[in-house]
Amino acid sequence: MQQLSKTEIAVMTSRSVYKNRVKSVTDSMGKTERVIKKSTNVKLGKKITRGKLKGAPIYTVTLEERATCPASCAHWKTCYGNNMMFAIRYDANDALIDTMESELVELQRKHPNGFMVRLHVLGDFFSVAYVAKWAKWLTMFPALNIYGYTANQPDATDTLERSIGLALLSLRSASPTRFAIRFSGNFDHDTWTALSADDSRAVDMVTNKQAFICPTQISVETGKLAKKDEKTLVPDCGACGLCWTAQKPVVFLTH
Repeated sequence: MQQLSKTEIAVMTSRSVYKNRVKSVTDSMGKTERVIKKSTNVKLGKKITRGKLKGAPIYTVTLEERATCPASCAHWKTCYGNNMMFAIRYDANDALIDTMESELVELQRKHPNGFMVRLHVLGDFFSVAYVAKWAKWLTMFPALNIYGYTANQPDATDTLERSIGLALLSLRSASPTRFAIRFSGNFDHDTWTALSADDSRAVDMVTNKQAFICPTQISVETGKLAKKDEKTLVPDCGACGLCWTAQKPVVFLTH
């Protein structure tokens, strides 16, 4: 019998390939270690440099991929987390929620004029209660802003996924300027979605000006200007901002 690869085992068991990089906040945390970390991602950028949130720092949250994601995700097998061997992922548990709230208290104090949290570098919204926590935190922390993507669909056949998707849709509708979460791969909605250029429907939408291609990916991955009238490259998400300000679907070269 042929032995399964680490990736095949991870796919079958709904876990990360790198289980040794998954930890609980109840494990020993470094003195300066945080679940909500300062962005060090080149594509994401360290701070927002345009728009009303100009100057706001960008933070990220990384959970365990697949363990917190709906199995219907188009990238269940090909998750880019398969290649992120050094990333620390955090277990989704009550201790995580408590830790995040404590960290948000400090971030509100440190950045009263605004800060952005990218949800999630890896992982996804794993329960309705977790979505409700972010709703609570948006009220508690007026400086908090959130953007990101989810594979949970509000019209999913799976009961849990649909409940999470509907909760996200409701929260985004209530706080569209501060909770910019897009539904990945969803062609049933005309706004606030994230699509992939390997789908001809997404390409047609760009051609018909119903969607836009991620300017940062064009700049970073091709080295070309995002638009003919652009004078400079768009070096990172912080210099773009369209994912949290534009309602049109965003199309990624790879997503």
